[in-house]
Amino acid sequence: MRARQLAALTTFAALLAATPAWRAPVTSRFRVDQTLTQDIDATAAGKGRQTVSFSTSSFLTVTLNDTTGGKSVRIVVDSMRGDSASPIPASVFDSARGAEFHAFLSAVGKLSSLEAVNVSPAAVRVQGFLTDFFPWVKAGAKPGEHWADTSTQATTNGIDSVVVQRVTSYRVIGKETRGTKKAFRVSSQYVSTIHGSQPTDTGQPARIEGSGTGSGSYFVSPDGTYLGGDWQLRSSLTIAGSFSNAPLPITISQTTKVTPIP
Repeated sequence: MRARQLAALTTFAALLAATPAWRAPVTSRFRVDQTLTQDIDATAAGKGRQTVSFSTSSFLTVTLNDTTGGKSVRIVVDSMRGDSASPIPASVFDSARGAEFHAFLSAVGKLSSLEAVNVSPAAVRVQGFLTDFFPWVKAGAKPGEHWADTSTQATTNGIDSVVVQRVTSYRVIGKETRGTKKAFRVSSQYVSTIHGSQPTDTGQPARIEGSGTGSGSYFVSPDGTYLGGDWQLRSSLTIAGSFSNAPLPITISQTTKVTPIP
């Protein structure tokens, strides 16, 4: 009997050791500052050059929960605002407060696409501002280590359908200290292709295609905690449709800075 009890205890201990350690939810807050500049040479359409440039600031609460194969991610918009040049009305940013998005963070630190939970016109309009704020974070990465990722993002809403394919290369380039925390600096390089269609003011579709490049760096603690960063993207596109005898060149530049909020 004693031998059987010892065997049962040994088996139970082995099962406990094989069970993953589930941690309590981890909540972080971030500030995301972005500047977007769009320049269209509409000379071929008789409208000359048109430039729009504006900035936004978003405040987010991110909660990570352990789950099978990684972590579930809950992102809540605490507030958003645009500067005086923003073409998006302040009422839209105000309505986005409380918008919630879900995603999945894999065991290797790659975040899936964001899924809007409480779908609203405001949430849909601001979702694009949040797409790139959380890069590939990798626990235990070492200086000199590098990896790459290929992603496809598609937005489809009637004739508004744009596909962005991006290849991103990452490299851990050194150790730093962020506040009181030890961190690794990770550099990133991007190349992308863009194609699809979008509606115009007249309701007619416009064909869009082109390519983009970008670079940046961000910080990750040894245990995989994301500590913010900044990067820049630049896209060279053309837009074509019945509104012009020739395709119109478009240049889009975007800068993003993510800062953890203590």
